[in-house]
Amino acid sequence: MIKNYEIEVEDEKILNELDNLCGVSQNKEVLKDLITYIKLKQNNEINFGNYNIIIRNDSSYNLLNDFLKVCTKILKKYNIIENEMICYLDKIDSNRKEILDKIVEIEDSIIVINERKIRIEYADEIEKLNNVMKQCPKKVFIFEDTNFREGEADAELGELATWRMKIEKISLEDKITYCKNKFDENNLKYKKQDLKEFADVPFWVLKNIITKLIINCKSKNIDSITKEILNENKEAIEKSKTKKESEKHDKQIEKNAKEQLNALIGLKDIKSQMEKILNYIKLNKQREKMPTLHMCFTGNPGTGKTSIARIIGKLFEEEEILSSGGNFVEIHARDLVGKYVGWTSQKVHDIVQDAIGGVLFIDEAYSLVADRRGSFEDEAIATLIKEMEDHRDEICIILAGYTDEMENLIKLNPGFESRIQFTINFPDYNEEELLSIFTDLCKKENYKLSNTCKEILINNFNNAKNSENFGNGRYARNLFEKIKFEQANRIVKTNSKFINTIIKSDVENVINSMPLNTNEKRVIGFCS
Repeated sequence: MIKNYEIEVEDEKILNELDNLCGVSQNKEVLKDLITYIKLKQNNEINFGNYNIIIRNDSSYNLLNDFLKVCTKILKKYNIIENEMICYLDKIDSNRKEILDKIVEIEDSIIVINERKIRIEYADEIEKLNNVMKQCPKKVFIFEDTNFREGEADAELGELATWRMKIEKISLEDKITYCKNKFDENNLKYKKQDLKEFADVPFWVLKNIITKLIINCKSKNIDSITKEILNENKEAIEKSKTKKESEKHDKQIEKNAKEQLNALIGLKDIKSQMEKILNYIKLNKQREKMPTLHMCFTGNPGTGKTSIARIIGKLFEEEEILSSGGNFVEIHARDLVGKYVGWTSQKVHDIVQDAIGGVLFIDEAYSLVADRRGSFEDEAIATLIKEMEDHRDEICIILAGYTDEMENLIKLNPGFESRIQFTINFPDYNEEELLSIFTDLCKKENYKLSNTCKEILINNFNNAKNSENFGNGRYARNLFEKIKFEQANRIVKTNSKFINTIIKSDVENVINSMPLNTNEKRVIGFCS
């Protein structure tokens, strides 16, 4: 007797729910195959694969949950899972390292893993995931791939997930179909040609328009939707949306610079000082006793001086201390010095004018210390001191450089001392902070750093920070770029599928080719 593997009427009814969802209808055929697979497996006709799914999510809308609700109905119907509850691991209030261990205790039958959100390192944790799955035979694992690299999750997960599905970006045709379905469900008449322009808005806006439109029609006993009614509802919602977005944008601007400051790695004392400085300036401004805004930053290269200077410009603009929208001009001290007699004074004046209303950041300011009096450097210092006084309420000029050399510059030129209100010393980063900078760079460029690399990097940073001319954050960034180059070479030569994973050998090869130089001396002043 031939077994019947036709799709049942009840299954069709469940699958038809996909027709009312945007971006997922193409998965209907895959789910039909899944149903047939379940029947074959339960009848011992096949003995391979599993029920786990990789879902490539290309949509910026929250469509995954609605789609999974349809999937769970099918899986529950065939007793693959015990309930229709869905658990998103990134929403568990737990330590990152404990998340995989907690899966066994979770009651939900569907476990959703988004690697980007909870930083699952598949290359290192495949075996652990495999063991967890064996302990949870009544759970189905959904791997949400949001890396936007075709096949990336497939290559890493291998045999952990048999099924591949996709959530598409919502197209205009999807939106038009959504409108038709909603109007048909509510017995509202319409002309199909009117829907194209009406539906051409972001999907979340469209859903709001449709809801409001149906309520209006039902409450006023309107059974036919004209083009005029469509346009009226669309315009009303978009005006409201524009106002709300404007208010939201304004609030976002108010906190944007502070968020940037808090997001910087390390610099705990600097952040505290910046808060005190900002409060001091705001209070004195209220008293109409505006202080001088100029500052001196001291410390080694790569310690965050430029980053903090940029944020200061935005902070001062947001608090209405300065007016240019955070205008930031960065120069080297040598840029202030002209080639000929009479050029330097005008050059300094022009550069300061460009930065009025924002921040003028002068790096390696100690380079203006000259061997003889009456030099162009002396002219640059004299002009700069005058500009600092003339525009004390309109600009924040920040002098930056090595600690000892900056102290010498201020000592030799007392005019600076009376005009610089705040001096901030930037300490070197420790090895843990340098590792955080490195891992942040990996995250931003979607690289996955194997756990075996971290100890090697920590040791390297510990050694490097004791060497001459150590670049702090700059060193971590340069190391990252070299490791990317080494990793790409290995991937191509070995034809590895893990194209975004950095492994131990990548790091070791680069570090071994970069002997630390402990004998170099800093070069102060100009060099050819």
